[in-house]
Amino acid sequence: MKVYKAPSLAAALLVSLPTLAAPELVPATMLDYGHYEKVEEVIIHGDINENIINLAENNLTNKDADLFVIDEISEDIDHNILVLNVSLYNDLNDGLVKAN
Repeated sequence: MKVYKAPSLAAALLVSLPTLAAPELVPATMLDYGHYEKVEEVIIHGDINENIINLAENNLTNKDADLFVIDEISEDIDHNILVLNVSLYNDLNDGLVKAN
């Protein structure tokens, strides 16, 4: 009796694909070590009581980038709105980050 693993492997890849597409939060200082290409700047508006990281990640899940940096955080207290300025980057490194 032969067991074929290809269908189960394909199903696992399809289920995990959406998680692979989301950009990852990194500190701005990391951009000094390696090669990164700025792709886009995004302004995100959300509830002032929402977690900043969750707000950013939830609004960037469909963006085509490897990394994101939160450049600025501001709030509009009168309207209970949190505003994030976020920059998206592609990682151009070959897998290793080298110091300058």
